[in-house]
Amino acid sequence: MPELKIALSKNKISFCKATLLIGLLACSCWVNTTLAFEPSPLDTPSSKATEDVVFKDNLGRDTPRSSFSGFLSATENFDYELAVEFMDLRNLPFSTRKHDGEELARQFDFVIKRGMRINVDHLSSDVNGQVVDGLPEYRDELGRLVDDEAEQVLYLQRVPGVDNNYIWKISNASVAHIPELYDYFSYPDWIENIRSHLPADSGFLGIELFKWVIILTATVILLPLFWLLGFALSWLISRPGSPLHLPVRRLFTRPVAILGVMLVTGNLIRELGLNATAQSIAETRTILTVVIVWIVFSLIDLFRARRREQFLAQGRADAHILGRPMANALKLFTLLVGVLVWMANAGIDITTLVAGLGIGGLALALALQKPIEDLLGAVSLYSQQPMSTGDLCKYGNVLGRIEEIGLRTTRIRTLNDTLVSVPNCIIAHGAIENYSARQKMLYHPELPLRFDTTGEQMQTIIDGINDMARGHEKVITDSVRIRFTHYTENAMVIKARIYVDESDFSGYLAVVNDLNLSIMKIVEDAGAKFSQGARTIMLQTGTEPQPA
Repeated sequence: MPELKIALSKNKISFCKATLLIGLLACSCWVNTTLAFEPSPLDTPSSKATEDVVFKDNLGRDTPRSSFSGFLSATENFDYELAVEFMDLRNLPFSTRKHDGEELARQFDFVIKRGMRINVDHLSSDVNGQVVDGLPEYRDELGRLVDDEAEQVLYLQRVPGVDNNYIWKISNASVAHIPELYDYFSYPDWIENIRSHLPADSGFLGIELFKWVIILTATVILLPLFWLLGFALSWLISRPGSPLHLPVRRLFTRPVAILGVMLVTGNLIRELGLNATAQSIAETRTILTVVIVWIVFSLIDLFRARRREQFLAQGRADAHILGRPMANALKLFTLLVGVLVWMANAGIDITTLVAGLGIGGLALALALQKPIEDLLGAVSLYSQQPMSTGDLCKYGNVLGRIEEIGLRTTRIRTLNDTLVSVPNCIIAHGAIENYSARQKMLYHPELPLRFDTTGEQMQTIIDGINDMARGHEKVITDSVRIRFTHYTENAMVIKARIYVDESDFSGYLAVVNDLNLSIMKIVEDAGAKFSQGARTIMLQTGTEPQPA
């Protein structure tokens, strides 16, 4: 019996162990099943992206764009020891390995300045680079060098870095071609001579010192040459002593001469080569934009001076009043266009700004509608020239001399010495009778003679007036017409139509005075009399028999 109890006890212990083992197996299966259907956070895409973001190369070589930017930054600071870290120097051919890394970095910096337009923005900012460029996934295109024979493509390459991470460097396939590219893009001997005598690792804005020396020397030499050329051209276009000679000379010896120097030195700078910072500054064309705006300003002033001389020659001394605001408006428009062009060259999106300026300009035009109408009326008066200052004109019921044609109103001094101001927008669309514009003036008196004037006397008077008028020095002979035209209730009327060769009203009145006195004498010599304007009753007395 004791032996049986011991056996049962052992069986109970075995059963407990079996039960515990089965439970552990079930838990293990449940855990494995759960893990199989619920992915680990380490396996999710977000965790991989987080892992990529977490990795940062200490030199910024994570992406093609940041890697090449780092190389450019190092070379602009003349730190070629750091620039080597952005180049893959593995497995280079023997001809390239004989140059140390810093020399290769210096030469590559020289090559891309001389032969490539640097544009970092076209490079990928993704750690995997471009994926649709047709290149292997570990390689991206850096840029292209164009020579006389072929086109050389430069690459960036993804290579192993530290801690099993990958970084981007300038491909060793491109590094292998650096010495031959350097020889191809090398300077002429005279530039290399200057370069060898100046410090290589000093400059401003990333431009080496020897380039600044060459550019400044060329500027100092070219400025006097272009000044003399502009001075000679001003003599050919405008002779000394003429009113326009000084503005013409200023135009050719200042902005035009500076523009010529800039075009020559600009080509020289591009031949010498610029780094990324200098290229971005040059692409804004700041100085060129300023000089071109200066030239346009000078041309506007020159045109205004020329028009002023033409107005003075025409006797319109006040015409320059309109020239000033028009010139200022053109200058303001030119300046606005220059600023917009400069902003576009600087890479600023000006679409919104242009739209805002258009809306603002429309609102301003609506607010200044009346002043603008008056200004346009002044433009119409000056361009069509229906009248000038000092002319005797009639507008509506207003008769007087034009005292001033301003930007908003035209002032008329009446014969009663009062001043009438008429808005230009009104007078420009009205009927203006300009008496001063007459080339000749009509003298057309009516001569009423009494009914007792005989036919012989009438003919004598007509012939006498005709001969007298044709003999006067101020009378246009072909225009003389003297006719006995009609009867009135009180008189017989002779009409004279004579044109006087005078455009000045005072001179015309002097001629009219002479003609009137001569006509009076002719009538008196003929024994006739003028009718007094009242009915005359003729009474006749005599001894003749009266009719029954």
